[in-house]
Amino acid sequence: MRDEYISILTNDFLKNAGIVGMLTLLEDDRTAVNGQHYIINNNELLIEKEYLLNADLTQLYFNSMIKRFYKNTIIYSINCKIDNLLNNIDNINLENDIKNDITFISDKLAAASFKTGIDTIKDKIDNVQIYYDVTNKIFKNQPISNELYVQLRELKEFLYQPLVKETLCFKNIIYNYINKFWEKSFLLRNNAKKDMKECFNNDFIIPLKEYIKSDTSNMKEQCIDCGNSINSKIGVSISFMNDFADDLSRKKSALYNYNVDMNLCPICAFLYALIPLGFVKYNNDFLFFNDNHSIENLYRANSFYGKNNIDEVKEIEKLEGKYYKIYQYIEHLVLYDKKNYNYRNVQVITRKILGNDKVKYEFDILDKYLIDILNKELVRENLKYFTTINVIKIDEEYINLFKEIIKRFLDKRNLYDLLYLLIKHNLVNSNENWLSIYARKILDIQYQINGGDNMKYLYHVTKDGYALRKTLSHSKKVDNIDENYKGTFYQLTNALRVDNRIKFLDIIIRLYTTLDMSIPQSIASIMCDENGKDIAYAFLLGLKGACYDSDKKQEGNEDE
Repeated sequence: MRDEYISILTNDFLKNAGIVGMLTLLEDDRTAVNGQHYIINNNELLIEKEYLLNADLTQLYFNSMIKRFYKNTIIYSINCKIDNLLNNIDNINLENDIKNDITFISDKLAAASFKTGIDTIKDKIDNVQIYYDVTNKIFKNQPISNELYVQLRELKEFLYQPLVKETLCFKNIIYNYINKFWEKSFLLRNNAKKDMKECFNNDFIIPLKEYIKSDTSNMKEQCIDCGNSINSKIGVSISFMNDFADDLSRKKSALYNYNVDMNLCPICAFLYALIPLGFVKYNNDFLFFNDNHSIENLYRANSFYGKNNIDEVKEIEKLEGKYYKIYQYIEHLVLYDKKNYNYRNVQVITRKILGNDKVKYEFDILDKYLIDILNKELVRENLKYFTTINVIKIDEEYINLFKEIIKRFLDKRNLYDLLYLLIKHNLVNSNENWLSIYARKILDIQYQINGGDNMKYLYHVTKDGYALRKTLSHSKKVDNIDENYKGTFYQLTNALRVDNRIKFLDIIIRLYTTLDMSIPQSIASIMCDENGKDIAYAFLLGLKGACYDSDKKQEGNEDE
C-alpha cells in the first residue's frame, strides 16, 4: 500500500511550514478525502501518488492563496470602496471622501504589476476598456455625476470576473506575501509579463509529477531535506528560499569542492512553495509555531483553519506584533494540555517585516520556564490588565508594556529595568501617578517569578511605605511630598537599580530616625528575605503613594 503514496516526514521549521501549507491546500480541495487521498500518521504525511498526478495543483495553489490572503489585498480594499461609493454617491456631505476614494481606486489599479497582469489576460476577459478608463487621469478628475456611477458599476462587474479577481489578487499576493519567503517562478523579473499559472506549473508542478512517475533507483544524488534520490537535472537549488543560501550557481565554494549538493527534490521544492500558507499572519508579522510533536499539532497551531488563527481567537487591536500571538498560543493551546507540554520546548519562528520593508527571521523558545510562569494566576491577571492599556510615552519613545513583559519572559530576563524606567519617569512627572500603579503590577509579576507567594506580606510592606509617606507629609507640613523629597526618591531608586540594599536601608532608617518612628519589620526583611529586592521596591512604591489604594482590596483578606 505504501508504494501508492509518497511519504513526507516532519523536519525543520521550513519543511514543517510546507507540510501545514500542503494540508491547507488539501483541506481546500473538496475532492481530497482524508484517509484515502492523504493520511496523517503522527509525524508522517502520506499523499496518494494518483491524486497528485490527477489534481490541478496549480489551480489549487492559486485558490488557497487567494482564500488565505484576499482580505489583505489592495483589490479587497478597492472593492469595499466601490461598494461604499455606490451607496453614497449622492451624499453631498461626503464629496471630499468620495473624491479621495476615486483617487485611491484609480492610483492603485494603475500600479505596474496590475497593468502587466491585465495585459496577460485581456484577450480572455470582458470589457477590459473600463480598466483603462479608470486608470486614466480623466477618471479621478471628473465631477461626481451619473456617468461616474455607471463607470463604478462597470468597474465592479469587471473586477468580479473570476479571472480578473484571481489575476489582480495574486499579483498583490506575490509581491506582498510570497516574496517574503522565496524568489522564483513568477517572481523573477523576466517572468513579470508572463502567465503566472504557466510559470508556476512549469517550475513546480510539472517537475513534481514527472518525478513521481520516474524511476529514481539510478540517481546518485540526494535531496538535502528528505534524502530522496535525485540527479543534477531534477534537483532544485535551495537558494530560491530567501535568507537561507546564496545564489549557489554563482557563488560556488571550496567548502563543498565547488560541487553544489544543496538541492531539493521536486516534492520538497513544492512543499517550500507552500510555506506562506503554513505561517500565521498577524499584523505585519508571520509566525510559525514549530510544535513538531505531531503533524496534527503543527496544523492546529498554524493552519488557516487552526485554533491559533486570527479569525478564531478574539484579538485585541491595540496589541500588534508577535508577542500577543505567542501569549495567545500558550494560553489557548498549551495551558490546557499541561502534561504534554511541560517538558517539551516549542520553537517560534517569526518572519518579521521591518519598517524599511526588509525581512528577517527571529527565533524564540517556549519552554517549561515560560509555561510555569504563565500558569500563575496573578501573572495572568496582571497580563490581562496590561492588554487593556494603550502604549505609554516615555521621553520620545512609545512603549507597549505587555509586549515588553512577554519579550523579557522569552529572553529569560527579569523585569527590574521596566520597574526602574516607570518609577524614574514618575519622578520626573509626579502628576503621572498611574506609572507607579503599572510598576506595582509589574512588581507583582516579578515577585511571583522569584517564587514569592505571600502577596499579603507584599501588601503590608507597601502599607508601611505609605505610612511613612503620611508621617513625612504631616510632620514636615508639605503639600507635595513628591516634589519636596524628589532627591530622596532618586537616591532610593538609583540604589535599587544597582541592588545596593545597604544604601537603600541607610536612607530609609535616617527618615525613620528623623521622624522618631519605630522601624517596621519589613525593613529588616529587605536584607534577610530571599526576595528582599522585591520587598524594597514594594516599600518604595508605597512611599511614592500612587499604588497603595490599588492594594487595598487585599486588606479584607489579610487576616485569613
